[in-house]
Amino acid sequence: MNYMRSAIAAASVSLMASLAWAQSGTMSAQDFATTAASSDMLEIQTSNVALQKSSSAAVKEFAQMMINDHTKASSELKMAAQKDGVTIPTAMLEKHAATVEKLNGTAAGAFDAAYIDAQVNAHKEAVALMMSYAQTGEAPALKAHAQKTAPIIQMHLQHAQQLMKAQ
Repeated sequence: MNYMRSAIAAASVSLMASLAWAQSGTMSAQDFATTAASSDMLEIQTSNVALQKSSSAAVKEFAQMMINDHTKASSELKMAAQKDGVTIPTAMLEKHAATVEKLNGTAAGAFDAAYIDAQVNAHKEAVALMMSYAQTGEAPALKAHAQKTAPIIQMHLQHAQQLMKAQ
């Protein structure tokens, strides 16, 4: 239960930061690329853990979709960043790495709920990030990437929320 509270608190802070960027319109191309790349890494790594630990076919199917879609999005982000002269990090942000670590340590019986909760929170943050940069971004290729990716991430969020309700 402490994990849930920690994850919710961390996600709330992240969401508020993303919303602050959205309101201020001051997110740099580098900040966007760093956060988006870390988000993709988070989705891929936590979903790889889900493929190993989950006992639910629906969760494993969702996890595989996350790996496929976020691997593609990551590749597209790298191309957009290169066009805009921005560097993509090779490591996740600390908050995302902490989520992966917590899920790795989650017991099998509690894993599916923890994974789905993490997915809902991560996708809320990612939707806010993409929508913000799609509206206010100044780097043209990254802005186009955000515009293209936002609806896909919104669909992922809705899917994760449906999995949460089904639990």
